Amino acid sequence: MSDTFYLTTPLYYVNGVPHVGHTYTSVIADAIARYKRMCGLQVCSLTGTDEHGLKIERAARQQGLSPRKFTNTYAATFRQVWKKLGLSFDEFIRTTEKRHGDAVAEMFERIKENNFIYLGEYSGNYCVNCEAYTPQGVTDCPDCGRPTEFMTEESYFFKLSAFEEKLLNFYDSNPDFIIPATRMNEIVSFVKGGLKDLSISRTSFSWGIPIPGDEKHIFYVWFDALTGYLAGIGFASQSENFEQYWPADVQLIGKDILRFHAVYWPAFLIAAGLEPPRHILVNGWWTVEGEKMSKSRGNTITTDELIKLVPPDYVKYFLLREIPIGADGNFSYTLLLKRVNSDLANDLGNLSNRILTMIESYCKGHIPGFGEPETRDEELKQFSSETIDLFRKNFDSLQINKAIENVWELISMVNKYIVANEPWAMGADPAKEDRLGTVLYYSAETLRIIAILMAPIIPTGTASILKQLGVSKPLEDHRIPQLAWGELEMGSPIGKIQAIYPRLDQDELLSRVEEARQQKESPPPAAQETDVTSQKEEIGIEDFAKVEMRVGKIVSAERVPKSDKLLKVQVDIGSEVRQVVAGIGQEYAPEELPGRLVAVVTNLKPVKLMGVESNGMLVAAANQGKPVLVAFNEPVRLGARLQ
Repeated sequence: MSDTFYLTTPLYYVNGVPHVGHTYTSVIADAIARYKRMCGLQVCSLTGTDEHGLKIERAARQQGLSPRKFTNTYAATFRQVWKKLGLSFDEFIRTTEKRHGDAVAEMFERIKENNFIYLGEYSGNYCVNCEAYTPQGVTDCPDCGRPTEFMTEESYFFKLSAFEEKLLNFYDSNPDFIIPATRMNEIVSFVKGGLKDLSISRTSFSWGIPIPGDEKHIFYVWFDALTGYLAGIGFASQSENFEQYWPADVQLIGKDILRFHAVYWPAFLIAAGLEPPRHILVNGWWTVEGEKMSKSRGNTITTDELIKLVPPDYVKYFLLREIPIGADGNFSYTLLLKRVNSDLANDLGNLSNRILTMIESYCKGHIPGFGEPETRDEELKQFSSETIDLFRKNFDSLQINKAIENVWELISMVNKYIVANEPWAMGADPAKEDRLGTVLYYSAETLRIIAILMAPIIPTGTASILKQLGVSKPLEDHRIPQLAWGELEMGSPIGKIQAIYPRLDQDELLSRVEEARQQKESPPPAAQETDVTSQKEEIGIEDFAKVEMRVGKIVSAERVPKSDKLLKVQVDIGSEVRQVVAGIGQEYAPEELPGRLVAVVTNLKPVKLMGVESNGMLVAAANQGKPVLVAFNEPVRLGARLQ
């Protein structure tokens, strides 16, 4: 068995900023990489950006940028957000790098030498969004639904039709090549339906890698991008490193790009004399509050937004626990809050605090020794050992949410163990000192095992738990296959007790979410801690001009039920009375607001906060972190637009 492990995320297309869909795939990759390292393997994890193609060329032109400057900006954004989220990758490949261009040229030459490439002409409907031709007679793209464009051009073709039997034999010999199995069935049916030769070059645009010896042709974006998985580990540049890691053990993708990875990619590799990857792991899509995520709906949850609102461990845990890999999921901040408050704050966080506090109170802050174990002690020990085995079995089969469930069953078990043994009732009785020590040692040792198992999922909190238990070995040096009962050192001092996973406050989180959404739709100048001049510079004059602010007079105000921060305010803006929900309830009493002249943003979409509709935003400035309403002392006309 090899001691190396290579996994990849997709190379993300740089036509937008990273969102929850990108985040999910990258979080899965990070967890697998951490787990495999803790199993003692030499891991290489790769991510990167796909930066060529007609769609990118057009998007750059629309923004008045060169394709290079456009892609540089977005590639940097992906790097930055993964770092902020605590996701670490060994390689980041950009398809605009020289090493990648060299790898694409080498791949082409190998396939050409094996007589699987020829020059011809292609006519058909082309989807710019998906960078793919559609079947003959199909005018709307079957994948994204957008209208296609008819194109005729000279093209180099890959003899995909020659690989129908080869691919079916490969699938038959590797039944777990695609995970989950339902996706394998889908691909087998597609290939059995017949394969046509694939156009792998374009002459209608220039933003891409030229074909060696015929530079008017640009490589088709999928032939280009897929080769990034090879380029990132040294294909055509570092042969020793490449041979060490290829074939990839796991390649993670979304279900929308399955055909490219499960049909075209293995065919390209076989044609070049290379081995296909061992597994393609296909994850589903995330809706947002039950609706498909899209820019047009304005409901995209960006990674940067997530990071600002929720700690990284909470994001990782929710995404990995909520759904099995392969299924579709529904994201909402309410669901996230409910899950992490229940599991991380109530279950794991409280368990850790409970055990450590009793050790500090009853054992002078040192891990106690233990006496002769009783039946309950042995049952907990046995259950812990069984959990380690189940966790490894499920994680190795890439059923990460089941592995997490195994750990939570152990958390439930140790909680019941503590309640049944009542260590707090033994604390003042010297005659029960041995029994108290046994109960607390068994509880603490179980907590250590829980922390190590969950380290690939939630590394920040689990590292803190081990530190508080007095475990000095760095998190990454623990080995899950060698994890066994009884390694917690008796008599060692525990660390300073701190809250691991504080509860998220519902009112505060949802209020901040709404503020983030309104800023994303039409950022008001007072939403930032800057003056109007600097805000104009930050968001640009054109964006700033879209914000419509008018003078309003507060007619009435009252508190939103079950919220300390939100006020429901009725504001007269001259032409009508608007209802606005404002997060100023801790700074202003409702009775002191009627009669005030204030600035109101009036061109925001209506939203609901705590079930109350808000049709606008009161403009406020920040004073030492607290909102202060922008108000007028001199008479001004209601509804007057602020310039």
